[in-house]
Amino acid sequence: MKRLTRSVSGDLLVIMVGFGFVMGLVFPFFTMVVLRLPGGQALSPVFFGMCIGAGILVGILNYGIYQLIIVRFLAFMIGKIRNLRDRLRTFHEKKDLTCAGDDCHLNIISADTVGSLALEFNGFIDSVRMFLEGESITAGFLEKLKTSARIDEIGGIVIEAFAEYFGGDAGCVLGLERGKFTVIKNWNTLIDLEKIDPDYFFRILAARTSAVFADVAEQDIHLNIGIGELKPQHIAFIPLRYQVHEVGVAVLLARRPFKKDFDLLESRNFINQATPFLYNGMLMKRLEILAAIDELTGVLNRRFGIKRLNEEFDRSQRHSLPLSVAMVDIDNFKKINDTYGHPAGDFILKTLADLFSQNMRVSDFAIRFGGEEFVVVVPGASAVDCFQLMERIRNQAATIKVQYGSYDLGFTFSGGISSFPSAKVGDANAMIQMADDALYKAKEAGKNRLIIGG
Repeated sequence: MKRLTRSVSGDLLVIMVGFGFVMGLVFPFFTMVVLRLPGGQALSPVFFGMCIGAGILVGILNYGIYQLIIVRFLAFMIGKIRNLRDRLRTFHEKKDLTCAGDDCHLNIISADTVGSLALEFNGFIDSVRMFLEGESITAGFLEKLKTSARIDEIGGIVIEAFAEYFGGDAGCVLGLERGKFTVIKNWNTLIDLEKIDPDYFFRILAARTSAVFADVAEQDIHLNIGIGELKPQHIAFIPLRYQVHEVGVAVLLARRPFKKDFDLLESRNFINQATPFLYNGMLMKRLEILAAIDELTGVLNRRFGIKRLNEEFDRSQRHSLPLSVAMVDIDNFKKINDTYGHPAGDFILKTLADLFSQNMRVSDFAIRFGGEEFVVVVPGASAVDCFQLMERIRNQAATIKVQYGSYDLGFTFSGGISSFPSAKVGDANAMIQMADDALYKAKEAGKNRLIIGG
């Protein structure tokens, strides 16, 4: 761009005065032709001088008006631009570009070019502010995502960032795993997936564009979303995709209209910043589950199972809650392996693990402790409660016949039970040891029975 080295105001003054001088020269001839003023009067030196002087005076007055209105307006705009520049310099420190009152905007209402310029300037300021705020939100939530590994933490960061960026009061993130939607994170709301047709979420993903419902209170929309005291007026369903992978759907609820259009390029870029972290978090969760599961039986392996048991024991101590464990061992398991082969023994192990799963609550879990030994953990249960649960499973095991090839195999198990609180139990290892001692007594007493230790 060529730099100006001359004064625009000075040039304008010369032009205006020069134009007035020219008009002063032309005016006497104009009076002769149009007004038919006698030539002696129109072309007299005095009249010539008066016309030229009047033209120069009008030019000077026009320049003064220009200085009073246009230059003053431009100086006002310069002040606004300098104010914006100063705010931009400190933006990265304060993370705030909020303007109080008319600090940043031009408060001019005019139905001409000046008014249009003011509107465009204000729109530019708003665009800059929204862009920087979006960049700040993006940088902040990406920094949080970098330090988060758990999928529920990632989901919480994402939905709160969406709410800050688009405007929202509540929401949730749903993940798609193995063709089924699960709730990754609820934020200020509850969602009952059992009451929602999952095909709707699949359609959202297939459309690859956000679905926004405005003024939902006035429409016949049934979403079956439990939101407590919140009464949203606007709901957005945001598809979450990473490359070719369908990650899930985010649901955003708001009392007021959303601040930004979800389909704008910058909005889509903002959403796409989150999807790799969600995808990787879901992969990590899947890997953790695979690492925690015993491949043969589908229950927790010893390493992760004992970790869970320690967590449950600490929770029971903190809240003074009961906790029981049962150490279980399949009777005569070596004989089964020797007679029918190890695949038959593996089939028996899987059958017993299935019996555990069919009879346990969601909070209960089983651990493949080693070989044919299992540990069943029952939070919130006394020794008697645990005994009744395990006795029901023991009776089922003793009565069923396992079809393996041409053989109908039967099996039984023995078990020992320990519980907290107990004077002899100070940690999870002590619980396992007490249950193991009771198991040994059950074996000595004739097998196929349960004994409560203590």
